[in-house]
Amino acid sequence: MLPANPLPPNNPVRAAALLWLALLPLTLHAQPSERQAARDTEFDGLQLLPSQDRRLAALGLSFGHVATDTRPSEGVYLCGALSARDAADAASTVASALSNVPDAALRRLGMRYVVLCGGLTESGKSVGGIPVAPLSLLVLDGSDTGSLQHRTLHEMYHLLEFRFGGISDADWTSQFGGGYSHRYPGLLRKASPGSGKPGFITSYGETYPHEDRAELFAYLVLAPRDVASLIYSKGDTVLKRKADFLSDKCQRAIGLAVALPP
Repeated sequence: MLPANPLPPNNPVRAAALLWLALLPLTLHAQPSERQAARDTEFDGLQLLPSQDRRLAALGLSFGHVATDTRPSEGVYLCGALSARDAADAASTVASALSNVPDAALRRLGMRYVVLCGGLTESGKSVGGIPVAPLSLLVLDGSDTGSLQHRTLHEMYHLLEFRFGGISDADWTSQFGGGYSHRYPGLLRKASPGSGKPGFITSYGETYPHEDRAELFAYLVLAPRDVASLIYSKGDTVLKRKADFLSDKCQRAIGLAVALPP
């Protein structure tokens, strides 16, 4: 055990040691090369952004973008070009969203890359994001920063379910299986809490059960008091049960508490 304050406060050796300790977490997860990142994500020409968020860098999370429209793995998805400046702004917004998720939960989730796009489509249809669990990757439309925090957490929840085998949740279906349209009426941007019918946090949550859970998760993380206010003001017992179900599921999966405030 080291003695307390082994060096006086103004000692240059002590100052250098403290600086080294402050930087140590970043050295534990050096950012990969762009060539390595392109291989890992299957995005040819991926450009990595300088680490702006020290905490996320220490957790091994890298941000990237593409300078030209790119189809990863020559598949059905198209990631639009995004300038380095716009990508950096989007990355800052994503980091703000992830600041609500504890380190231990992010480590458990194991996300390594976030790729930001200037528009994102699947077979020509606009989508907000793509969770790619086998590649530890989240691809996000970074062109609309106004709703990007919500979209980040929404898509992160999809990644969680793909990672831990819960995208088709039989327990959820047995309790809350009714009321879904099972179709997408087109790209719906961020919907506000209360826009859905009773039992649903938003209108977008009415499409599919996995979208219902992702919408509820995002709002439980970003605006838990708004969710609680909606539930208690409307006496919405179904939405309350959904929130409790989701809280338990997230706790078991990645140790993240998303319980309603008292």
